Amino acid sequence: MNVSSSPRSSSDLQGFNDERSRFKETLPQKSGSPWLMLFPKDGGCVLYDPKEGKKIHRNLRDFPGSRILANSGNWLLLLDSGSNLVIIHVLSEKTIPLPSLESTGSKTSKIKRVGDRVFEREFDDGCIFRELSSDVVRGLLWVDESGTEYVVVWLFDLDPHPYISFCKKGDTQYTDIPLYYPDDHWLDGLSYMDITEGGKPFTMLSYHYWDSSLAVTTSGEVLLVDSNPCQRSCFHVYKYNPDVEDPYYASNTVLEVDSLGGEALLLDLGFTVPANDTLGIEPDSIYFTRHYRPCECSPRDLDICVFNLVTKTIKRFPGLNDMNLMDARWFLPGN
Repeated sequence: MNVSSSPRSSSDLQGFNDERSRFKETLPQKSGSPWLMLFPKDGGCVLYDPKEGKKIHRNLRDFPGSRILANSGNWLLLLDSGSNLVIIHVLSEKTIPLPSLESTGSKTSKIKRVGDRVFEREFDDGCIFRELSSDVVRGLLWVDESGTEYVVVWLFDLDPHPYISFCKKGDTQYTDIPLYYPDDHWLDGLSYMDITEGGKPFTMLSYHYWDSSLAVTTSGEVLLVDSNPCQRSCFHVYKYNPDVEDPYYASNTVLEVDSLGGEALLLDLGFTVPANDTLGIEPDSIYFTRHYRPCECSPRDLDICVFNLVTKTIKRFPGLNDMNLMDARWFLPGN
C-alpha cells in the first residue's frame, strides 16, 4: 500500500511509539531454519527445507483454484474460487472461516456482489465504485503462536478505491479504514499508520514505493526495504531518520543501513529473527521471494534468494526452476 501524509501532533507521534512498543511485545520468538512454501501452477503447496533438501507435499484439496494472499507462520490467508477469504494451517489443514467481503461495518457505504468475482461499493451519496474484481484483492495476515488470535487486513487494490478493511478474532464483519480525508488529501507514499486512535499516517518516504516493503526488527525498529527487479542483485534497507526536523515536508526521511545488526530478515513475514549458524539462519541476510509483491504487479516476478546485506552476495535455488511455480513464501515451521 502506498501512503503519504500531512502533519501530526506530538501526541500522535507518542501514540505511534506506544503502539510500536506494544507490537514489539507481540512479535513471536521464532525458532528453526527458514523453509519455503512453494505454490505450483497446477495447484497444491510444497513445503521445502533448503537446508536438508526435503519436500513435503500438501494438497489443500478443499480449496482448488485459491489464491494465496499472505502467510503468518504456518498459516495462510486464501481467497478461494468463490471470492471468500479463509485462513488455513498448512500442516494440519485446520481452517478458520472469515466474514464475506460484503460484510463491512461502514456507515457511509456498502459492498455488493454483482457477479462471481465482481463487486461494487455504493456510497450514501449515490457514488458507486464499479468492477471491483476479486483479482485485485490484496491481504495481510497475523496469527499468534497459539493459533487462537488473528488479524486480517484486505483491500481492493484499485486506484482510487478509498478503503482498506480489517477484522480480528470474534468479529462478524470488517471495519473500514478510509484512505483519504475531508481535505481530499489522498494517501500516496509509504507510511506507518496507527489504527488504534484513528490518526493520520506517519510518513516514511520511499522513492521506489512500487517495490518497497516495511519490516520490524526484534527491537521494534521499523525498516524500509527496496528491491529492484531490473537489478536483481541489489537491495537497499533504510531506517527512519530521527534527526529530520520536519518529516512531513522533507525530501528524504530515511537513512540507509549496511547491516541488520546480525539478524536475518524474512521479508514475506515482515520481521527479523536472530541469526543462528546451527539452524542455518544467516546473519545480515534478506530472505526474499518476489519482486513487486507490495503492489502485486503482473506477471508474478519470482526471484527466490537469500541476499547478504554486508557482503552484497546472493544465493539462489536453481533446483526449484523446474517446478513451474506461481508463488513462494518463506516461513518458520513450528510456529
